[in-house]
Amino acid sequence: MKSCIKISLRDIKSNWKLINKVSHGKAAAVIKANAYGLGMLEIAGALLEAGCNYLYVANIDEAIQLRKKYNSKKISIAIFEGYFEGYQKFYNEYNLIPIINSLDQLIRLNNFAVEKRFPRAILNIDTGMNRLGLNEDEKSFLLKNKDLLKNIKLDFIMSHLANAQEYEDKKNLIQLDKIKNFSTNFPDIKLSFANSGGIKLGSKFCLDQTRPGIALYGIDNFGKCFNLNSKKLKFPLKLNAPIIQIKNVKSGESVSYGGIDILKRNSILATIGVGYADGWLRLLKANSVFLIENEKCKIVGNITMDSFVLDITNIKKHNLKEGDHICLLDNSNIEHILKNNNIISYELLTLMGDRLHRNY
Repeated sequence: MKSCIKISLRDIKSNWKLINKVSHGKAAAVIKANAYGLGMLEIAGALLEAGCNYLYVANIDEAIQLRKKYNSKKISIAIFEGYFEGYQKFYNEYNLIPIINSLDQLIRLNNFAVEKRFPRAILNIDTGMNRLGLNEDEKSFLLKNKDLLKNIKLDFIMSHLANAQEYEDKKNLIQLDKIKNFSTNFPDIKLSFANSGGIKLGSKFCLDQTRPGIALYGIDNFGKCFNLNSKKLKFPLKLNAPIIQIKNVKSGESVSYGGIDILKRNSILATIGVGYADGWLRLLKANSVFLIENEKCKIVGNITMDSFVLDITNIKKHNLKEGDHICLLDNSNIEHILKNNNIISYELLTLMGDRLHRNY
C-alpha cells in the first residue's frame, strides 16, 4: 500500500499568477531540488501553462533533465551553482544559462565566448548573503575591466536577500541599495533580486524579475499561509498514508522501541505506513496531532523508519480498517507541525522521499 502526496497543479498555477501580478508581470520560478520535492517536471509544466517562461534550478543535472522535457527556445533555464570547467559544452548544447558567481567563472565564460558568440548568463553579486556571488574585490576588478562582459549577453544582474522573512530588517534596504548602486555601472542590464519573502517587501524590491520559490506552494519558511495583496495563496498538497495494521492493546502495555509510551487505557492502535525514510522525521512527533472525524489522534511510541503508531481509540463513528488512508499533512496543520521543531517548510517538503507516490 502506497502513501500518496496529492498535488494540485491548478493551485500552483493560481499561486504563480497572483505572484506574477504582484511582481508586475515579471515573475520567474525557482524549481530546484525537484521543485522542493514535489516533482520538477510536473511543476514546470504547470508553470509554463500559467505563463511562466523563466525557470531556475540548482545544478546542471536538473537543468539538462528539464531541457530534455521542455526544449522550446522560449523557455529560459538558469543554474544557480555556477559555471565550471568541463561543462561549457553542455550549457551551449542545451541552451542553458549559467549564473556567474565568481570572477574565475566570469573569465572562464569569457574565454568560451570567444569561440561561441555571446552566450547568455546571469551575473550574481554578493550584497550581504556571503554565500554565492562576486565579492567586493571582484566587483571592483570587474568595474575596471568591463571588457570581460563584451562577448557575453547578460540577462540579469542578480543578488539574494538574506533576511527577506524579517520584513522590518534594515539589512534588506542595505542590500537593495547595493545592487542598485552596482547596476548604475551597467544601466542596460536588468536586475533580478526578490525571492518569495522579498516580493512581500514591496514593489521597490521586485525590480525587473522576481524569483519565487516556496511561495509557489502558498506558504513561508515556517508553514504560515502566504498572503499577497490581502489574498491568501493556496497550499496545494495533501499527504495521505495507509493504515497497515489495527490492534487492541490493553492498559499498561508499552509501545514502540524501548517501550517509551505506556498506555493509560485500553486502546485501539493503528500502525501508519509512513516513517522517517519518507521524510516524516522523528522530531515531528511532538506536534503530530491528527483530526479524524473531529477527534484528535496522537502518535504513541517513536516515529520509525517505515511507520508510526496512532491512537485511534476515540474514533467511534467510522469503522477504520486496514488499507484506509488518513491525512497527515495539509493546509490545516502544516504550520503547527513545524512549530518549535527547528525545521522549516523547505526541509519538510524536500525530505519527502521517492516512496511517496505523487498524484497530480
